[in-house]
Parts: sequence; C-alpha cells; structure tokens
Amino acid sequence: MTQFSALIVEDEATIAELVATMLEAHGVRATISGGVTDAMRQIDGQAFSLVLVDLTLPDGEPDAFIAAARAHGSHVIVMSGDPDRLAGYAPLPLLEKPFRMKTLLEQVRQLLPLAG
Repeated sequence: MTQFSALIVEDEATIAELVATMLEAHGVRATISGGVTDAMRQIDGQAFSLVLVDLTLPDGEPDAFIAAARAHGSHVIVMSGDPDRLAGYAPLPLLEKPFRMKTLLEQVRQLLPLAG
C-alpha cells in the first residue's frame, strides 16, 4: 500500500490538529506547519503527496510556497475564510472556512486514491 503524506500549513492550531487527525485516520501521514517559512523548509526537506494551505498566515503570503509545492509534485488544496480571496486561486481545489471534515475528505479522495 502506498503511504501518502500531507503537509498542513495552518496557523490556527485547532484547525490544523483536526485536519491532521482526520487525515491520519484515513492512512495519510500528516505534518503541521504554522507558517510560510517553516512550510518552505518542510517542502525542501521531504516530498508530500498533498499540501493543504491557509491563505492567511502570520509570516506572509503563501503564493511562492504554493508554487514550490506544485513544482515538487504535491497536490494543493487552498483554504480560507475569505471567499473572494479564495476564488483567486481557482482552478486549485478550494475549501472555504469553516468547512466540514466530510467535505475535506471528499476533496482529498479526488486527489489521492485512499482506501476505504
């Protein structure tokens, strides 16, 4: 069985932990990063099947990170509570906060062939 991994770039710890727990329950190894700088370090150090990135991070805009993640072959899902800002990132998969874990899982399953 292929081991999938995800990098969750989210500064709200509660959201990051909930997403990580849900992904791990479905066999995806999850790593949490609280900002752009750390996320760039993470993506340079290892390959991730999937990256979930919030658009509002304390240390800057995530655009360069999103480009780097895609260049490394990661699938990217963008998250934000601002629907207008989120729309600017289409055609990437988009999640408007607050979102249901079922909705997130449906998007993940479209990108990764998860079991069950």
